[in-house]
Amino acid sequence: MFLKLAGAMFIVGTAAAAGAGAARALEEEIKELRRLEIALEALSSEVSYMLRPLPAAMIAAGERAGGAVGELFCLMGNRSGISGRRTPEDVFLSAMEETGEAIPRFARETLGELVKTLGTSGHKEQLRYIDMSIDRVRSFLRSAEGDYEKKARMYRHLGVLTGLAAVIVLI
Repeated sequence: MFLKLAGAMFIVGTAAAAGAGAARALEEEIKELRRLEIALEALSSEVSYMLRPLPAAMIAAGERAGGAVGELFCLMGNRSGISGRRTPEDVFLSAMEETGEAIPRFARETLGELVKTLGTSGHKEQLRYIDMSIDRVRSFLRSAEGDYEKKARMYRHLGVLTGLAAVIVLI
């Protein structure tokens, strides 16, 4: 009897942990998207008010944002510029190889579109593209936060209920 009870608790615990892990992954994705918003805002202010060159501005924005997005910005800043002699798009692609799995798909797409224009246009146009990316991220965050919260709660409950259903079937 004790072994059945221990096995049942193990099954329910494992399923609940799997559901919590899936929920945590969604929450981490939202955190990275918030970090992307912070990094883009920092990049905009570094370029417009501090008048820093793009590589230095990207490093400063990455340090301010933190997380995987911050690491991506720092890598891009370190690898671009006159010394790197590579376009921001090439630098982005090589940096994504190192940090790609930790960056949400929406963030990869948004940055991929932005880096196509960075360094190829004038100061004001670059700021406009950065601001458009910030607006895009904010819009996506507003719509996604509620959905992700509901999905995270559902994954937690689904994990526990799946474990209970497995125990009932096995008993």
